[in-house]
Amino acid sequence: MFYMKETSDVAKKVFNEYDKNKDGALTVEEIKPLLERVAVLLKLPKPSDNDIDEGMKRLDLNKNGVLEFNEFFNFFREIYNESKQYN
Repeated sequence: MFYMKETSDVAKKVFNEYDKNKDGALTVEEIKPLLERVAVLLKLPKPSDNDIDEGMKRLDLNKNGVLEFNEFFNFFREIYNESKQYN
């Protein structure tokens, strides 16, 4: 349980850092720098605009065009676990 709390706390901090207009959701423009940062961290190619658009469509479960925290958290858990393997 502690692990999930730690992951959730880190995810919330990252989410808030990239939610530039503080509306509780991430737009494509807000999440793009994060995805570019993740690509560097995981030694992946820089994501194209098309990659980012496709990723948003996959992650945006309620199809409203933005990622709320719960949608972002599902994605973040995968990335967080993956990044721990590289450290």
